[in-house]
Amino acid sequence: MYRPLDLLQNFKKCFRVTVFSAGTLIEMFNCALTFSPLIITMRVWKTLSMRDTVMTRSEGCRVWDTEGNSYLDLQSGYWCSVLGYGNPDLIEPVKRQVDRLVNVMSAFRTEEIDMALHELEKVLPPTLNRTAFLNSGSEAVDLALKMARAATGRTGVAVNERGYYGATSYPFSLSWPGIEASYLPDPGEVHRLPPPLCQSCEHGSRENCTGFKCLDGLQRLVDEGNTNIAAVMYEPVFGAGILVPPIGYGARLRGYADALGALLISEEVTTAPGKTGRWFAYQHDGIEPDILVLGKAVGAGFPVSVVVTTEEVEERCRDSLRHVQSHQNDAFSGRVVATVLSIIREQGLVEQAAEKGMYFLDALKGLAEKCSFIVDVRGRGLMFGVELGEEHAHLGVAIQDRLFERGYLMDYHASTNTFRFFPPYVITYEEIDSFIADLEETLAELESS
Repeated sequence: MYRPLDLLQNFKKCFRVTVFSAGTLIEMFNCALTFSPLIITMRVWKTLSMRDTVMTRSEGCRVWDTEGNSYLDLQSGYWCSVLGYGNPDLIEPVKRQVDRLVNVMSAFRTEEIDMALHELEKVLPPTLNRTAFLNSGSEAVDLALKMARAATGRTGVAVNERGYYGATSYPFSLSWPGIEASYLPDPGEVHRLPPPLCQSCEHGSRENCTGFKCLDGLQRLVDEGNTNIAAVMYEPVFGAGILVPPIGYGARLRGYADALGALLISEEVTTAPGKTGRWFAYQHDGIEPDILVLGKAVGAGFPVSVVVTTEEVEERCRDSLRHVQSHQNDAFSGRVVATVLSIIREQGLVEQAAEKGMYFLDALKGLAEKCSFIVDVRGRGLMFGVELGEEHAHLGVAIQDRLFERGYLMDYHASTNTFRFFPPYVITYEEIDSFIADLEETLAELESS
């Protein structure tokens, strides 16, 4: 491979003309390498659809591409960067941490992990007091399931058929997209509950559920005397399609888990901390889980996840569960979690998520009243789903692409005909208004065409 200086020497030999100084040309050449896509044959494995746009920088709620176009990110990256991009209150402590200590054997305590534990105990009930710090929501869910099986000596699980629990083998085999995947190991005894499709339910509405008929499967397990259910796992708001169960759904699950002698896992990789307008989404139902799983927002863009359980569960697992991995309880993870939680608490971002979420949701509902494409708008805090009717579902990608051209990053979940929104907690009311205006204009254009 030629170095820049070699290329410059060859250029001079061939043309015998020097317009700029050597130093200037080298600087120009290096700038071209920095700002132009490299010519490479290796590619990222396309496990999902990808655009050709190359993103190059970010600030606040916006990202910029190499052409200088800016985009309002209504997804917070992949639902992670809830404090916005380049937030100095987060970035500066993390930079200092990189210089100080990143990784050490998890057999040792660090000040940073102690700081994270201290921040967690400020916002969690006293019973949830045993914690592991990992790297992704998927591996955190995996550990939570292992905990439940080890603590109970059972193997069965109850989940929702529309749930998404992670990308690693066991959680994915329990998830909606993994049900028919032939390459996954057999997950064993799995009971899949129908989703809370409140917008089309015959037994009440999201605001006034009369029977929780979608949970009857758990009642049947109780009636049958099933003694092999290790865990009942649920998402307080479903990531797939942003399904929002009625208040009381979690309390029913808590009751069924107790009746079955199972542990209740609140899988809050997408909902906490703060996303639904409460620190943890299970709080909307006034319950406490046996195991809590956090990811995405708890790292605010850094790869961090957390599993929290009780002292009782820890004791029940002690002799049967061993979990050790390369990046477990890292000092870096501790710094990130401690900093993120303190920012959310000190800046009142949970309350802001509730207030901005209501404003955003009301605006979306108002738009839905004007647009025949939209059959349901639902959300909790700063999580929203806008569902298109079946006859207009084919327009979802076109709407997404038109709004991308207008400078917005959003996600159309084709499996549920639903646009999913996870804006950062620091989004402004002006940015919300701008998006609603452009979304309304885009929908009007499509309706008239």
